[in-house]
Amino acid sequence: MSRRLIASLIITMAAWCALAVQAATVSTYQFGRYEIIIQEGTPFAMSEILGVVRRQSGLPEYPLMLGAQKNPLELGILGPGNRPIRLASATSAKPARVHAATTQFIVERSVREGETLTLQLRYVGAPGQASFAVNLRDLERMLEGER
Repeated sequence: MSRRLIASLIITMAAWCALAVQAATVSTYQFGRYEIIIQEGTPFAMSEILGVVRRQSGLPEYPLMLGAQKNPLELGILGPGNRPIRLASATSAKPARVHAATTQFIVERSVREGETLTLQLRYVGAPGQASFAVNLRDLERMLEGER
């Protein structure tokens, strides 16, 4: 009886630990009157929302999305009037089928250094990574307009 109990405990713990490793996290980065909220560790496809840029008061909100124009991957927001606004282009290698609608990505990590937010994405099921650097000061100026 005790061997079965120990075996079931081990199986339960292994399954629980595997789920904990794959858990998603949400990172928030504040800049000026705005903040960027990014979901890390959850697969997403091109043109799906991977985060949001919004005022700290909550509204307006601008979806953060990944797209492709011809060759490079582009990180952008859907800005005022549903106008796509490019924030950064990929700076790293990508697989040949990057433009396929079924290509999945995961935000591995996001790091803020001063006024630059760097996002590192990994392709799901294919080798390669993409890195984006977003200038937060320029983003705020673009959303607020020149003063």
